[in-house]
Parts: sequence; structure tokens; C-alpha cells
Amino acid sequence: MQMTVAEMIKQTRTESHMTQEEYGLKFGVSRQTVSSWENERSLPDLQMLIDICNTYHISLDKLLNEDKEFVEKIDFYSKYKKALKIFGMFLAVCFLIFGAIFINWKITEGNMNQAFENNMKRLGFVKEKQIYVLEKDDISYHLPNQKLPFLKKDFYVKNSYADLIINDTEISISIYDGSEFNMQLNHYRGIEGMIDKEGEFLAEENSLNEKEKIFYEENKEIIERTMRELLSIHMSVYSK
Repeated sequence: MQMTVAEMIKQTRTESHMTQEEYGLKFGVSRQTVSSWENERSLPDLQMLIDICNTYHISLDKLLNEDKEFVEKIDFYSKYKKALKIFGMFLAVCFLIFGAIFINWKITEGNMNQAFENNMKRLGFVKEKQIYVLEKDDISYHLPNQKLPFLKKDFYVKNSYADLIINDTEISISIYDGSEFNMQLNHYRGIEGMIDKEGEFLAEENSLNEKEKIFYEENKEIIERTMRELLSIHMSVYSK
């Protein structure tokens, strides 16, 4: 007569005149576990099945040959556990890699934020809300307060600005990432272009009208001196 694993467990228990709780104590499991085995809600693992078969002198090979469904289930659970183990190892590796990246970024963040703040203080800038300001020779230099973005190796935006007034004309100078510049008169028309590796300002677009061009030529020396000073500040702060 063929017998399933569930039937074998129930038969060996009843023939031994044991309750489910007593049977469970014998094999180190709870009464609920024994009940689940007998009702096929769960399965004993292979080692547990070997222990039961050895205890009651039952042929494991014969039992497994008779209960093909159990063999399929235990094979599935074995593969499932193996997959879970591999997935767990994968998550652990990912966690370690992310942890190493985060720690490295945290160190970099602290160093870069502190270096930026130290550079600002060294150059004489004063923090006002979210910007650093330096008033020098009637010229206002200002840079945004910088904090290294999460998991980034550099600041998002590296811009520097200067403002001055000559004969009631407002002159605004901007340097973007140390490679581009923009000079505007009264926040309207102006000159923009690139900054080469030698620090030379190369104008590419000039939208000044004739009157503004005359003004620029008359004050070119102080404007260009301010641009060079702003570039010097920019490079002192952002150069690694």
C-alpha cells in the first residue's frame, strides 16, 4: 500500500500512541508543526524526514518513491531556499558596496564643504544668509553658499558674481564654472563669451548699443580688472 509522507507521520504517531505535542517534543518541533505536516500544510525538511524514518525503521527510498508529490515539493523548496540565499547574499553585497560609497562620499562631503568655507574666510568673505559677500574697493563680490550634493563628487553649480556702479551705471559680471563669462550694463545688454585656459576673456557676443560701447571703452580698464579679480577669486575657491 502506497503511503504519503503526511500519512506516514500520522501513522507512526498514532501507532506510538502519542499526541501531536508528544510527537513534536520527540523531534524538537511544536504541536502546530506536527499538525501542519499531517494536514500537508507544510513539509518536514529532508534531514527531519531522515530522522523520522530512522526512528521508525521506514525505508526513505521506498517512501520517496511512493510520494512523488513530496519529492517535487521538497525539490521546489530546496531551490527556493537556494534562490533566497543567493538573493540575500546579493543584497548583502549591495549593502556593503553602497555603505562603502556612502562613507567615501561622507568623507568627501566634509572635506569639500570645510575647504569651501575656509577659502571664503581666507579671502575675507562674510556669510549673509545663503551667499558669501566681499565688499572691496566699491565692488561687491558674492558667491552662493555651497554644500556637496548627495553622493556627488562636486558642487552642482560653480558660479561667481561681482557688481559695481560707475556713473550711475550698474555693471554685473558673472563667471560660470570658470569657463564662461557674462558682463551686463544695467542688467540688460552686455558682452558674453568664453574663458580660455590662460584666463583670457574671449568675447563671442556683444549686444551693447553705440552709447554703451563708448561707456565700456571709457571704463574698460576697471571692468576688465574686476573681471580678472573675480576669476582669481573663483579659481581660488573652486580649483581642486
